[in-house]
Amino acid sequence: MSYTPELLIDGYISQSFSPNSAEEYLHHLLKTNQSGMNQSCQTLLKPDGSGVLFAVRTIPENLSTTPFTQDRDGRPLWLLDYSIVRTGTVIPQALWSPDNATDHRNHVAEAILQMPIFFMQKNGILGLSLNDAINGRCQTLRDARMLAQLGGKTTTHIRIAWPGYNVFKRQVQIRDESPAKNPITIGKFAHHIGRSIEAFLRNLTPNQTRRAEFDRWTIGQGGINPIDIKIIGIIHVSAGSWMPILQLYDVWIF
Repeated sequence: MSYTPELLIDGYISQSFSPNSAEEYLHHLLKTNQSGMNQSCQTLLKPDGSGVLFAVRTIPENLSTTPFTQDRDGRPLWLLDYSIVRTGTVIPQALWSPDNATDHRNHVAEAILQMPIFFMQKNGILGLSLNDAINGRCQTLRDARMLAQLGGKTTTHIRIAWPGYNVFKRQVQIRDESPAKNPITIGKFAHHIGRSIEAFLRNLTPNQTRRAEFDRWTIGQGGINPIDIKIIGIIHVSAGSWMPILQLYDVWIF
């Protein structure tokens, strides 16, 4: 049975970046084709019964990500995505990738991309409020103290492609200040993401080709405000860039 259609319809990644872009991203992430995706992907019920999660049986050998769970036969499964919780509108973004074909090959198609990171609370609720992330209140995250698998670099870029605004990027440190320069924790990475979104909100630059359809995503008075936003997770879109998955707390009727 093919599980990919559900993943590309109900998953947070496809809801955020479009089904076509999500499919392309997943192929680059897992270094496989459609057939391989179908064979590897498995759908599991979430423990609280609120939806499903999507996991894969195989990941590239050069990834050291800890398995999320096991299947019935005891084989490891790695978390790929969650089905959306339909209590709030997901912010659509254009998936960023290098424009140059050589850069795309080197930094995306042939690069080692890390598995998605999702911010699950200890109480089983998915997502971290933007306000908590900005202020470093990340101790409620289930894996807050776990070292984040971010690809071994010293720095990376957080990119935000909010509809109607120019793509924003901010460079962040992803190794700590210890002599060993260890990778930062997931809690610290969530704080970096929050601060990056805060910087984006403070330096908004509307896209010059902005169309009327983007007015619904306007940030500020009469529109969307920081208090409305939560961070669901983040995906590794190129060797040096990550993009957050963002959702509003309420369903916005446009």
